[in-house]
Amino acid sequence: MNTNSDTIVGRDIYMRHTDTEGRSYVNEHRVWDAKKFVNSQAKAAADLNANVKGDGKRLAKAEQITKAVYLAERASR
Repeated sequence: MNTNSDTIVGRDIYMRHTDTEGRSYVNEHRVWDAKKFVNSQAKAAADLNANVKGDGKRLAKAEQITKAVYLAERASR
């Protein structure tokens, strides 16, 4: 049994990424800190929206989804 407290344990999470035009895709990510990863992806999407010029669409977002939703969307494409 490993008792080293410095051991990093990854886990899989599932995300839907949407661009500024509203096109989206789903992806699986291996992460160590899910909350930090989701927050950084959401910030990156907000930054994309902030950089849209003029009256362009600002629909970018990143959201965590369940494995079932991920699998269903992958199967439908």
